[in-house]
Amino acid sequence: MRLGAAVVVDLVDTNEIDLTFVQLMESARRKAAETGCDFTLRHPAGGAVLEVLQRGGFLGDETSARAKFWLQGTAQ
Repeated sequence: MRLGAAVVVDLVDTNEIDLTFVQLMESARRKAAETGCDFTLRHPAGGAVLEVLQRGGFLGDETSARAKFWLQGTAQ
């Protein structure tokens, strides 16, 4: 991958997930924003991913950059 290339993560078939993965993705999202890299999800978070996000309190403010990343503007 070249520096500054867009990164698109596909989590559609993710059945098991934990907070460590969410924290890793959050770190990558923030670093991408700092460096001007486009880092997105192919689809809004759903299923097991959405459950962990809700349990972990990652979606408290749906207007935050974090919630916009995970939900891609969809109301959950």
